[in-house]
Amino acid sequence: MSVSAVQSGYQVIEQSSKMAEEAALEINQASSLPPVEKDKTLEFNKVEFKAPELPEPSHIESLTKLNQSSQYSKVGTNMLQRDQDMIGTLLDIHI
Repeated sequence: MSVSAVQSGYQVIEQSSKMAEEAALEINQASSLPPVEKDKTLEFNKVEFKAPELPEPSHIESLTKLNQSSQYSKVGTNMLQRDQDMIGTLLDIHI
């Protein structure tokens, strides 16, 4: 029976990558420039449909997610490094 942290390490790194991508998209959406104003000559003929208002994404949550992603990446990398170290010591013992 093989016991290895490689699969778990890769899963943690993949999760951290997804979290970083989501946070970057949130920051990008929150930082986007307002659209260019159009000609308002026909403004009187406009019908307004109001959608439910969504809360604006906060930069604090996105930055927290980026920080957490960085920590997860370090943990996953550390898991892979420890696994490689253990394989090296086992090889040294058996030779």
